[in-house]
Formats: sequence, structure tokens, C-alpha cells
Amino acid sequence: MPQKQSLPFVEFITLCCVVFMAVCNLSVYYSLNVYLQGLGFTKSLSGLLVSVYSLSGMFMYVTVSSRISAVNAYRFMFAGMLLVAVSGCGYLFIYDFVPLMLLRIAQGVGIFMVLAPCVAILVSMVSQENVGSAFSLYSTALLLPYAVMPHVSEQFGPMVDGPEWIYAGTAGLIPLAFLLTLFLRFRTSRMKKHGRGNRRGVSARESYANLLRLKILSVMAVNGIYFMIFSGLFFLFQDFAHSRGVVRAGYFFSLQMGVMITIRLLGGAVFDRFSKRGLIVTAFIFTATGFVLLNGLHDESMLLPIAVVFGIGMGLSAPALNSLMFVVSEPCFRSFNVNMMMFTVHMGSFLGPFLGGIAVDSIGYSGFLWIAASGTLGTAMVFMLLGRAK
Repeated sequence: MPQKQSLPFVEFITLCCVVFMAVCNLSVYYSLNVYLQGLGFTKSLSGLLVSVYSLSGMFMYVTVSSRISAVNAYRFMFAGMLLVAVSGCGYLFIYDFVPLMLLRIAQGVGIFMVLAPCVAILVSMVSQENVGSAFSLYSTALLLPYAVMPHVSEQFGPMVDGPEWIYAGTAGLIPLAFLLTLFLRFRTSRMKKHGRGNRRGVSARESYANLLRLKILSVMAVNGIYFMIFSGLFFLFQDFAHSRGVVRAGYFFSLQMGVMITIRLLGGAVFDRFSKRGLIVTAFIFTATGFVLLNGLHDESMLLPIAVVFGIGMGLSAPALNSLMFVVSEPCFRSFNVNMMMFTVHMGSFLGPFLGGIAVDSIGYSGFLWIAASGTLGTAMVFMLLGRAK
């Protein structure tokens, strides 16, 4: 009987630390929209500067991901770290629209060049037996900065002249991430003969053709739809809450994120033991229920229970979707396919607020929430039927 392969602990934890530091340099910009308006930009121009990051990330994922493997990952990472550090410090000197636009594009490219290779390295470590728990813990490293950096920024805000100093200060994590990456390269160089990632050379045409297979395309589509619906809620939530008489709405996402992190930290075995497709359908049902409950919100009394419902849905979804993509992909395409899941995240994060705003303007928040609930539940049902048809 073959022995179950274990995740290389030191290498995996080091990789998660590098990811955490990189995403800190992304999540610290949660205040960027307010900062840009403080510089005198209109809301529309500020929104454009904020969203161009997602557009540059989408472009990089769809054009460059096929060229990244565990073999060349570190060259991309070191270049990306330099770009992220320089971009973070750039806010100390750049205040005009066009230079800021170029700075945001550079940040999108830099973060891609760090995180996309991390996926290739992760895939080379993971086996079929531990893919669920691996992606559960890895996604925690992606998520924790969004819980940490807003609080850290608020604590240091009164001590500095402006948010740009916090942006530049966070870039100070990059030298430490660089050293950890050197250590990781040394450790993984001894594991290459056991690599489980992209072990044979494949052309870009083969990589993109593999995306058209139904089981690959369906997982990508579900991931994109989920993040599109959820990002629409995230972007519109504060105004929605005010329209329903809820003044203090910020702790909704704090509690939701706490539930998500708890599930991913403590529930790793769940993602290995249970059907990944079943977990995805369950996550969508919880999320659809959350949208229905939000439609009945009229005061703060139900806000925290609804946050828990959304936290369960979001906590289950991302690890299950990414681990399912790993399982259904051929070994030579795994890192590319998992990176393309990040492309759908960027696409959903861009389309969600845009289409959500159109829906709210046309049919109001109640109509938007019913569409979101119906779309989430309908996606879950179609996904379940596709699984049975297979």
C-alpha cells in the first residue's frame, strides 16, 4: 500500500510567510481611494486608479502564467519583489494622475510576479492526499493580511504625515521576504527530483487549450462568478447598510473574515476528507442564504449572524475550488490552471462592483440582492448537475 505523502513543513510554512508579506503590500491600500480623493482626484478618477491594479493583474495572468513553472519561479519572484518595493516607496514622491496610473500598473505586475510563481512552487509540493489542507492553509496566508493591515494602519496613522508613509513602510517587509525566498530556494532545490508540478515542457497553445476542457472551464467559471457576486456586495455594502438604518457596518466584514480564517486554519482535514464538489455547493448555498437574509435586514440585530453565514460560505469556497482545480488538472498544467483561478478572481473583482452598481441603479438594493441570491444558488445547482453528469 503506497505511503501517504506529507507536505514538506518547513518549505510550506516559509512559502506561506512570503505570501503573507507580499499580500500585506496589497491589503495596505484599502485606504487608497480616500487618499487619492484627498489629493484632489474625483471619485471616478480615484476609482480608475484603484481598479487599474486588477486590470493589470488580469492581463499578466492571462498572458504570462503559462511561462511560469517551479523551475523559473524564483527569477520571477526576485524581480517582482524589487518592483513591489520600489512601487510602494513611489507614493512618497508621486502625486499626479499619469505617474500614479503607471505606479498602480507596476504594482499589479509586481504582485503577479511574486504570487504566480508561489503557486507554481506550492503545486510542486502538494500531493493528491494533502491538496485540500494545503490550499486551506495557503489561502489563510492570502487572507490574514486583510484582517491585520487595516488595524495596523489605523494604529500607525496618527504617527505619520499621511498614508503614503504607511505604504512605503509596508514595502519594508520585502527585504525580509527576499531573504526567506533565498532560504526557500535552497530548501526546494533539494526536492526537485520529487517535484510534482510542471514536469514536462508544454507550449502556451497547449496550456490555453487545456482551459477549454469542461471540467477545467466549469471550475474557473464558478470561481469567477462567486468572486463577482461577492465583490459586488463588498463594494456596495456600506451604502446598503446605511440605506437600511445600520450606521456601524464595518465589523460585518471583520467577523466574516474571522470565521473564514478559523475555518481555513482548523478545518484543513475537512477539505481532504469530504467531496470538494460537495463543499463548493454547500458554500454557495450558505452564501445564497446570506443574500436572502440581508434582504430582510432593517437594523443591526441580525448583522452578526448574517456575517457568520457569509463567513462559512466564503471560508469553504476558495480552498475547495482551488483544490478541485488541482485534482482535475493534468500534472503538467496544474500550476498554470491554479494561477488562472487568480485571473478569474481579478476578473470577478473588477466586474462585480461595476455590474452591481448598474443593478442597484436600475432595480435597487432589494433587486440586486435577489439577483445575487438567485445567481449563487443557480450556479451551485448547475455545478452539481455537471458533476453528476460526469
